[in-house]
Amino acid sequence: MKAAAPIVLPNVSERRHVHIINPNAGSKKYYSAAVSAIEKSGEERLESTSGEHLRALVADLFRKDPFAHAIVYGGDGSVYEAVNGIMESGAAATASFSVFPAGSGNDFSTFANDKAGFKKAELNKIDLISVSHGGKRDYFANMMNIGFDCAVVKETYTLKKKPFLKGPAAYIAGVLKVLAVKKTIPAKIKLSGVVSLDKKAPQEDIVMEKNILLTACANGRYCGGGFNAASLAMLNDGLMDVLVVNDVSRAKFISIVGNYKKGDYISEDGSMMSSFKNVIDYCKCRRMEIVGPEMVCLDGEVMETGREEAVVAEVHPGAVWFAAI
Repeated sequence: MKAAAPIVLPNVSERRHVHIINPNAGSKKYYSAAVSAIEKSGEERLESTSGEHLRALVADLFRKDPFAHAIVYGGDGSVYEAVNGIMESGAAATASFSVFPAGSGNDFSTFANDKAGFKKAELNKIDLISVSHGGKRDYFANMMNIGFDCAVVKETYTLKKKPFLKGPAAYIAGVLKVLAVKKTIPAKIKLSGVVSLDKKAPQEDIVMEKNILLTACANGRYCGGGFNAASLAMLNDGLMDVLVVNDVSRAKFISIVGNYKKGDYISEDGSMMSSFKNVIDYCKCRRMEIVGPEMVCLDGEVMETGREEAVVAEVHPGAVWFAAI
């Protein structure tokens, strides 16, 4: 009996293009220009009214046409809804998507479109990370933030409503406001499928129980409107990058935040700048289990959890097809 022939995927230019745009994303300044460009192209346009609606539009598109290509206009929250729509459709093996950065936070696009080394308009398989909590599973493409970062995101939502605070400015204002009441969280963390940063050789599981300022589980590198927090992360290495920031004083935080934003605090082999030693634990692994946080932030979307319930993150290698634009 002959083995089934492998599916031959059409490249991006051969696919049916469907543009999915959120009129309320970001500052709305791209909307008119985007609509005009889409109309001139003669391609299809769908408009979403909410994140849930965007997810439903994407899922419906790929159920009906598993080989279509979705161009999502929006920020990290729109990417989050889009990849969950793809996974819900059951067509992840064939569906593909791109993102046009038109949101208030475009950290996934910053890396995936411009710095991940992908050729424009070519299909590349990228990893997703699933997060299980409360009997529910969600997927994210960029980063899960817990603790300080998550509190900042929640505060930034409020600050962005002020006309003079947008994008990175709102995030930095959020950092300062949360820093003023700096809180740590007691956390139990277990990391499995750990590999060394220099040789990617298997290592023993890592277990820690302590008060932390924040932890992040990363697929992409950027968060907070340009903070290169997980500077060794790759979208297609089959691993998640986990960084745990221990409790530090406000003065210490302020003194090191510049290098944290640049991402130059750690080198490819895992060696840390001296000012970051005993401050950040950084590793690559395949699974993370954490107990303690009251909320988590998935690509900018804040979700409540239970302190006694484990939040489990697992990497799914090559889960979806992406094309940089």
